[in-house]
Amino acid sequence: MSRKFRPLRATGPAVLSALLVAIFVAGCGYSTKGRTAKDIKNIYVPFFSNSTTEPNLEITVTESIIENLISDNTLKVTDEDRSDAVLQGDIESFENRPFSFNQDLNAEEYRVIIRVKVSLLKKGTSTPIWKDQTISGDGSYFLETVDDGNTLEDAIAEAIQEITDRILNLTVQDW
Repeated sequence: MSRKFRPLRATGPAVLSALLVAIFVAGCGYSTKGRTAKDIKNIYVPFFSNSTTEPNLEITVTESIIENLISDNTLKVTDEDRSDAVLQGDIESFENRPFSFNQDLNAEEYRVIIRVKVSLLKKGTSTPIWKDQTISGDGSYFLETVDDGNTLEDAIAEAIQEITDRILNLTVQDW
């Protein structure tokens, strides 16, 4: 017994839906190519300068950025001689201010805000790939110990992680 094959008829809404999906997929602009030039494979990250009074903050921030770049593995972190680009930065401010208060108007929760200014420069020419980006990160903690609450050190680490994630996104991603 032979069956007759009947082609499906495309109705107006079905054709329109398929066309809209095709246009959306083709034109959404999604890309995973890096923002850095194709010839940049190696990056050097010298210690950031620290314009704050918070001791050793430049060491913690710089080490966190390097760890993030290494984990991402898009660019290889090298010494200055073998690098194609240099990531330079300055920690401009460190604030530790009250964030919430109790009924007696005493501060209970504090917010740490760290602000850095960074530039990614092509080595040799010092041509900016991107320049003078101000990036901030924040974290909060309670003055008195709270179960599962953040400490000052946790809040600083949270702020630094936000900063390093944003720097990584600027350096290697173009969404």
